[in-house]
Amino acid sequence: MGRALSDDLRVRVSEADERGEGSCRVLAKRFGVSWEYVRKVRQQRKQNKSLTRRPQSRFGVPSRLTESVKASLLSLVAAQPDITIEELRQKITTEFSILVSWSTVRRWVQKLGLRLKKSRSTPRNETHKATESSANSSLSASGELRRKA
Repeated sequence: MGRALSDDLRVRVSEADERGEGSCRVLAKRFGVSWEYVRKVRQQRKQNKSLTRRPQSRFGVPSRLTESVKASLLSLVAAQPDITIEELRQKITTEFSILVSWSTVRRWVQKLGLRLKKSRSTPRNETHKATESSANSSLSASGELRRKA
């Protein structure tokens, strides 16, 4: 990937274009840049009404997990340790008007080092899953162990 061109060059190209000193190809040849660069500078000047570069976001979208949301998450989990991710998501949506997915809230919880545990007030489910076929079992239908050949 090529280096970014200087802001000085951008300003000179833009000013020359504004004065009408030639087409994109003529200006590109004169300043030693590609015609696509001149076209891009022209387009950005029309949109932004500015000669400066558009700020770049190299690290993606800024996080919606602000300090106030972090504090709210910590207090919600401290108040109700067996809260579910879905309940947290709904409370964040109502309190902060931030629409977030279940998986985003789960990542936030992990990032903050919180552990959500289910309340053990109810007994565990004692139902065991049956195997789909006898091939998955170590015993045959008659109850004898299978021998490896």
